[in-house]
Amino acid sequence: MLPVRHNSGSNLDLGLSTARGRGRCKNPLCNYVYKNRHKPQHCPNCGWELSRAASRKSKIPASVEGVASLENVLDPYTPLTAAQKDIQRQNTLLLLRRSLQIPESEAELQDALALIQQLNSTQVVVTSSGDETSAQLQTGWPCFYEPPAELCSLCQYPLFKGGHGSAAGQEDCWLLTESHLQTATIQLKICINPQCLALHSLVDLYPGLFNVGNKLLVSVDLFFKIRNHIRLGHDPTLAALSVLQNVQNQQECNVDMQELQELLCSGYWAFESLTVRDYNDMICGVCGIAPKVEIAQRNTNNALLLHNVKFTWPDFAASDEVHVDEFWLTMENEALEQAAFPSSPPITRFDASIIAPFIPPLMRNSTVINTERDKIQSDECTGDLSMLVRLIHEGRLSPENLFDDQTHDELMSVLQSCGVPVSPDSSKNELIHRVCSLYTHIQNGQATGSQPPHHMTAGKLSKLCPHQVVCGSKYMVRNETARDHVDLLLSSRFWPPVYITDAAQQVALCTDVLYPELGLQMWGRNQGCFSDPMGKAEYVSCEELQDQLYSVDLMAVETPQVHPVTKSPSRWIVSPAGSLSADRHPHHNMALCRELEAYTGLVEELHSNSDLEADGLTEEAPPSVNAVRRRALTFDSAAYYYLYNRLLDFLLSREVVSAQIAQVLSACQPGEVVIRDALYRLGVAQINTENEEDEEEVEETGVELKSDLKEELVLD
Repeated sequence: MLPVRHNSGSNLDLGLSTARGRGRCKNPLCNYVYKNRHKPQHCPNCGWELSRAASRKSKIPASVEGVASLENVLDPYTPLTAAQKDIQRQNTLLLLRRSLQIPESEAELQDALALIQQLNSTQVVVTSSGDETSAQLQTGWPCFYEPPAELCSLCQYPLFKGGHGSAAGQEDCWLLTESHLQTATIQLKICINPQCLALHSLVDLYPGLFNVGNKLLVSVDLFFKIRNHIRLGHDPTLAALSVLQNVQNQQECNVDMQELQELLCSGYWAFESLTVRDYNDMICGVCGIAPKVEIAQRNTNNALLLHNVKFTWPDFAASDEVHVDEFWLTMENEALEQAAFPSSPPITRFDASIIAPFIPPLMRNSTVINTERDKIQSDECTGDLSMLVRLIHEGRLSPENLFDDQTHDELMSVLQSCGVPVSPDSSKNELIHRVCSLYTHIQNGQATGSQPPHHMTAGKLSKLCPHQVVCGSKYMVRNETARDHVDLLLSSRFWPPVYITDAAQQVALCTDVLYPELGLQMWGRNQGCFSDPMGKAEYVSCEELQDQLYSVDLMAVETPQVHPVTKSPSRWIVSPAGSLSADRHPHHNMALCRELEAYTGLVEELHSNSDLEADGLTEEAPPSVNAVRRRALTFDSAAYYYLYNRLLDFLLSREVVSAQIAQVLSACQPGEVVIRDALYRLGVAQINTENEEDEEEVEETGVELKSDLKEELVLD
């Protein structure tokens, strides 16, 4: 959209209406003119409130009223210092945050998308010169763009615009649409407040363009195409390249396709960072915020390359808690900065202890933890760790006071019970060392995944409900251990009654050692098993896992120890039937529970490698959700890596939820609407209406909840 140009007016114009029925913005620093009959409530140029004269003074900082003297303001022809550039970067990013809030749905951008289609249309213009006639394709897109604002929207100081050689000149850039790649020019403006210095450029979405560092203007429909590619499991960089290669008309000029590809990618992640989403929309409509069964799934091939990232760890005792919203905001700001000020990726020092998991807000615990810094690589030790934990439960071993509370003979007995070969001549210190070695091996977290290459992170650990909706994901730097599972479970609002993982015993023992009171509440001395792990494995039926009548118990929602669906504190950690883990630790085998038999096929599907054909992902034959989720993909940028995984979890999960909503809608009768209950499960509300004074009113007491969704295993 071309900027609206206004004629400069007299300095004596005080905003009064003129003889021709026009008025001028009452802000002395703005020259916007309006018709009195169409007087806007706020000035579209500077945001000044035109309906109230009383607030006139408050709109202008005191220092700006004397701006004509050019004191205490920026000299736009003097190069910015390093400190000023830093201020400018911070406030420019803040300006972007405040100016752009992009809706998640394409439907809410129909006006902009329609304008894009209109401007994409081309016409042939025939020109003749003498005997020569030439034909040229002419696009509807303008070649010049200028932000219409005259005042900074952050501090209300005036903006300066200049030519080449000034702090805010004109920048030549590329304009990229589905049909065209052409050159364009952007006029920049800079706030002259030395405490602000925000750089103003084209940030209005109405023209359908997204500005990437004043080097590339992209029509936003291309970003939706890239998003669809990501949903299909495609690499974002390759998706951007595909978009560039499909541009129909390109000007005959030198184009650095690699540079354009990088700009398009950085613009895309900035676009997603400014997109407004409710991540609760991805919560399963059947399970809600409290699934009965959750299944662990790892992807060691979804990793961050460490060429441009150097992870650091705190060298002091720090809290295990991580600040989730702060972490994700930091990642978004990193993406915004890379798009607003494009540059070569620097070597980034990154505090690994602040990395937060991604969990939908309503499924997140009040305290979210990451104890990865405590994962210490230890040598494999021989001994029955399950027996060691049993001895601790029975009070025969006190790890905190080994030297004072345990005799030489007691330590010998402990090691012999755990199957550790030991010499009778061993000193007490040697015995204590052997016991400590066993105990710390559990405490540090037994390895549950493979050691990653030195140049890559360890990948991603997720837990899913039976309908393949993600309940939470954790991103690991060091190799996966039982600690990662426990962190993810404790960071969730409700620990699921059944957690299925191929590292069941390791996770249960780690919980018993790190959080003994919690373990005692959830499974007593059974170490997450259905029966005593020291006895014979038994086939059982768990009443808590049987299908329950639909009910909403608000009291249970606020009691994390008691699961709101099973109404019980009992939890189990089990291994997939037929897995190597189930063979090694038969007491954790999910096949021992009658109520879990229905999940066997699903778990096998989620852990199968048969559908991981990454090279065969096409739009004509969409891959399964499981195949997309487990695809091998690496990133150079930490911000892009974490934002990609969050986006992918959201897109794939919401797709499942959308199908669930459609299923319920198809069964709705007149007068029924789809709602979410207290546990965020989908239900149907029957609305009773009564005619009163010729008006229909919905009575709150007339809402009846029904469940039209059954516990079905959904596989793509």
